[in-house]
Amino acid sequence: MYADVNGAELYYEVFGEENDDAIVILHGGPGISDHQKGKQAYETLADDYTVVVYDHRGCGQSSLTKPYSNEQYAADVEGLREELDLGEIAIIGGSYGGFITQEYATTYGDDLAGFVLRDTAPTGEYEENAWENARESWDELKAHAFDIPDITWDEFSRVMDGDVRSDEEFERVWLGMLPLYEPDMSQFDADAAREGVESLDFHHETHNVMFTEEYPTMDYTDDLPDVETPGLVTVGRHDWITPPEASVEIADLLPDSRLVVFENSGHSPNLDQHDQYIARVREFFAEIGFGPAVEGGEN
Repeated sequence: MYADVNGAELYYEVFGEENDDAIVILHGGPGISDHQKGKQAYETLADDYTVVVYDHRGCGQSSLTKPYSNEQYAADVEGLREELDLGEIAIIGGSYGGFITQEYATTYGDDLAGFVLRDTAPTGEYEENAWENARESWDELKAHAFDIPDITWDEFSRVMDGDVRSDEEFERVWLGMLPLYEPDMSQFDADAAREGVESLDFHHETHNVMFTEEYPTMDYTDDLPDVETPGLVTVGRHDWITPPEASVEIADLLPDSRLVVFENSGHSPNLDQHDQYIARVREFFAEIGFGPAVEGGEN
């Protein structure tokens, strides 16, 4: 389904009962990711909630309608909430979707019951950590000789710097980078990775804009202490690109936060340790009274 939101056509899917409290899922990777991983991870919550997954503008099946910015993406969350008449919502934002969740929480707080951040950061300053982690793992990546594109450090650097030259290059290099996201490279499944990448729509221009004009100067550290909405901050112990110390900083800055480090996960504990992750999300929503009424009280 499509919704006309702030001049863009946003592709979305809804699961669960219409009148249940709504969770909106924000995917990461502008120009790479889309709603599919969010659907895979969180559709199970539709037994108790309305779950909304969608593609940001410039991503997946949504229209390539500029501008692309954190501010615009957060405005689109609010626009979609209004368009679908969701009322008060919770947000789960992963990776770059966590940046947008912070933007939303610091800008549109009135109808936000709570939020979950997964493997994200409060500023762009943690990019230096990501570069160091990638360099330390590079020899191991090459030694495995996975049946994926053998990318060069220069190609990897162009993706990290937002200097991708084509959608085709973006797809090739992304597939070559994927082992870095595993909690342990020995767990990498090349066949599954190729299948997953083939299902994606790559938009290198979206990526380039967000990683040259937005991410380098992004900084929520001054605003997070003023966010009164409760938050659950989660991260995988072995996340190379948004390492645990970034989530620790977010949790320390938020007045009402809980921090959970998933010890056997990489960048995606919502998939790496799915059952444990979803159980903790349900506990968090119960703690803040969002969703089904809990014993001894109302939601």
